[in-house]
Amino acid sequence: MGKLKLVVPNLTKFDESGNLVLDEEYKKFLEKLVENGVDVLMPCGTNSEFHVMDVEERKSLVEFVINTVKDKAEVMPHVGSASYKETRILADHAFSLGVNRVSVVVPYYFVYDEKALINYFTSLAKEFPDKEFILYNIPAFAGNTLEVDTILKIKEKALNVVGLKDTATRPWVVSAIKQEIPDFIIYGGNDSTIFDYIGRGADGHVSGSANVFPKLVRKLLDELEKGNYEQAFSLQVEMEEIVKNVTGHKAFVAANKYVLKAVGFDLGFPRKPNRLLEDDEKRKIDKFLFKVKDWVIS
Repeated sequence: MGKLKLVVPNLTKFDESGNLVLDEEYKKFLEKLVENGVDVLMPCGTNSEFHVMDVEERKSLVEFVINTVKDKAEVMPHVGSASYKETRILADHAFSLGVNRVSVVVPYYFVYDEKALINYFTSLAKEFPDKEFILYNIPAFAGNTLEVDTILKIKEKALNVVGLKDTATRPWVVSAIKQEIPDFIIYGGNDSTIFDYIGRGADGHVSGSANVFPKLVRKLLDELEKGNYEQAFSLQVEMEEIVKNVTGHKAFVAANKYVLKAVGFDLGFPRKPNRLLEDDEKRKIDKFLFKVKDWVIS
């Protein structure tokens, strides 16, 4: 087993009025993610609140992240949108900055059949034949699912589609795909199933929780890489408690930013329609944090 990559869809800083903030304090947060064991940053991923950002804001965020962590970590922007035109614009922009690989979420809102999904991804990949694409499956949010057969058909038509980020609860998808395409890169994306996906042969994990608890996710991946499965399973159990109490909260962006502010990283506010935490929710998180304080970013 090679080095298991920790990929983080980094949170975005907004002020109370919802304006994008790219300042020294945000830069410090991004640098600390790398110091705490993050291998790849994914600006404009789910935890970045990309769906409530416009194209120019997303471009600015990607540029800022690249300029902050260049030579220290890989940057793999997420460029997907409900609009093919916007996705293409964002992909072209990311590639113009020297990025070689981007991720693209399944198109969302409408329900699309397999033919539409194959056409969407293969058309995009063929427009940039010398660049690489990671498929981004998150059915709970997108409302559409990339099935194994669909993924294989996309790969057959577009060789530069090189991998999958699977935010689901189907670890069997790893072995099912790798039996057909051994070098296909697969990342899990559900923090409650890290152990299961890596156990099936995944190449790493995309973790929203690692915005706040990178030390735990890094340690879990390292133990799995070493084959220390008993220790890794214990860490996975601890991770599930973190998901339950903080990072899987119904207002998870606000919960993450609340914890980060408590430890010295002010990332402002979630952007509407995401909401702030209520006082009783803050008290519950405060009580829980005492148990897991050693895993928090520092």
